This record gives sequence, C-alpha cells and structure tokens, in this order.
Amino acid sequence: MELKTCPNCNSQNIHKGIIRAGHAPLNMFPEESFNKNAPLNSHLGNSSKITSYYCQDCGYILGAFVDEANKLIK
Repeated sequence: MELKTCPNCNSQNIHKGIIRAGHAPLNMFPEESFNKNAPLNSHLGNSSKITSYYCQDCGYILGAFVDEANKLIK
C-alpha cells in the first residue's frame, strides 16, 4: 500500500505507524481461534501486528493492514 496524498486534506505528509493500545501493539486473530473451551491465551500463536498509514498533518488514517496475514490461517 503506497499512498502519497491524504484524501481528507490533500497533504503529502503520509507516514506508516503501528496501531497500539497502551503499551502493546494491537494484534489481529482469526475468529475461529476464540474457542469457548480453549485455555486463556491459547490463540496467541496465530496473530499479526496491525500497521497503518496516516496523515501527519490532519491525523486521518488512510488504511490499516495485518503484517503477517499468512499467520492467521489456521
């Protein structure tokens, strides 16, 4: 994903960043990994960091994606 212009303010000041919650990055997990009877945190092996592109001038998030989508395949 190579975006060069913000659709919100037309700025070309676009940066790549990691979406975080508090002190840790957010991760994407496959929905199937959340089995009701599974032990807590048993799904952590099938996860990927979420990265995004954002406008440094207005804060608009242009897109988000998982870095390692192949790890989400069960």
